[in-house]
Amino acid sequence: MSGKKKAERVATAELSLREQLLGRLTSEDGSSKKREVSVMTRMSGDIVEVLDALVELDIFKSRSEAVSAFVAQSINDRKNLFDEIKVQAVEIRKMRDSAKRHAFEAFQEDST
Repeated sequence: MSGKKKAERVATAELSLREQLLGRLTSEDGSSKKREVSVMTRMSGDIVEVLDALVELDIFKSRSEAVSAFVAQSINDRKNLFDEIKVQAVEIRKMRDSAKRHAFEAFQEDST
């Protein structure tokens, strides 16, 4: 195999890997999901080294893009579970708000 063909094959494989990884960040209708909310986090040096290697290989454009892809994949792999967690979180929030209202009312009644 010539050097040129080998380079083309490697480039195609890299593109395929990038498409596969980033493909997980697209919605079911094929449109890209916007990454519009910034989240700050601290990570171990070992993890950052891996992220930097993926960026160096042009698999991701940035550490942020890599982390976003991995988090999205983790959540999407367990979508049903996380959908249920979101439903339960809403219910907990409603119950907490109701309990706060009742507590506030109880204190208002005591001060009269």
